Amino acid sequence: MLLKRKDTFTRDFKQRHPLRFHMSAILVATGLSGVLASKLFLFLHIDSLVLRYPLAVLIAYLIFFLCVKLWLWHVTPRRVADSRWTDWVDVPTSSPGGGEFPWLHGGGGDFSGAGASASFDVDASIVSETPLTTVSESSSGIVDGVGEVVGEAAGALGEEAGVVGIVVLAALAAVVATVLGSAVYMIAEAPIILSEAAFEGILAASLVSKVRIIDDEDWIGSIVKTTWKPFMATFAVALIAAFILHMYFPEATKLSEVL
Repeated sequence: MLLKRKDTFTRDFKQRHPLRFHMSAILVATGLSGVLASKLFLFLHIDSLVLRYPLAVLIAYLIFFLCVKLWLWHVTPRRVADSRWTDWVDVPTSSPGGGEFPWLHGGGGDFSGAGASASFDVDASIVSETPLTTVSESSSGIVDGVGEVVGEAAGALGEEAGVVGIVVLAALAAVVATVLGSAVYMIAEAPIILSEAAFEGILAASLVSKVRIIDDEDWIGSIVKTTWKPFMATFAVALIAAFILHMYFPEATKLSEVL
C-alpha cells in the first residue's frame, strides 16, 4: 500500500515542481562551494594539489547535501501533514483514543489527477522522465568534444612540450569531462533523485512531528544511493589529475601556475 502511494506521490511531485531546474541550481551552488573551498585551503597554506583538490570535492559533496536539505525545507509544506501530503503517506488522522490530531488538518488543494487508486508504472515513469538514450548521447557528446580538443592541443604541444604537455592536458580534460558528465547525469536523473528524497523527507516529517522536522537518515540514504557514483568518479579523477600535476610540477600550488 505504501509503495503504491509512493509511486503516486513521486509521479505527481515530478509534475508539480521543475526538478531539473532545481537540481541545476543545486549543482551550481555545489560547484562554486568546491572552488571556494580550494581557495580557502590555499589561504590556509594547504598548498599540495594532491591534498587540496580531493578535499575540495568532499566539501562540495557535503554542501550538496546541505543544499538538498534547504530545498526539502522549501518544498515541504509548513504543515507537513497537510491532507494533500498525508493522503500519499497514509498517516493516521486520529489518535489511538479516538481523538483527532488537530495538526493533521491543514488546508490546501490536491494534486490534479492524483489518488490512491491511480495506477502507476515505475519503470515506464523512469524511462519517460529520463531517457537513457538521451543521457548516454549527451555524456558521449561531452566526452567526444573534450577528446577532439585534447587531440588538437596535444598535436600542437607534442613538438614543444613533448609527453609532459600531452599527459597534463589529458588529465585536465579528464577532469572537465567527468565533471560535465556527472552534471548531465544528475540533471537528467533529477526527477527521480529529488522526488525520492522529498517522499522520504515528507513521510518522516509527517510521522515524527507536527512541525517542519525532516529525519536526516531517510532522505540522506536516498540521496547517497542515487548520487555516490558520479561524486566518487569526480573524486577519483580529481585525485589522479592532482597527482599527475604534482608529479610533473611539484612546485605548483595553483592550476594557473601549471598552465
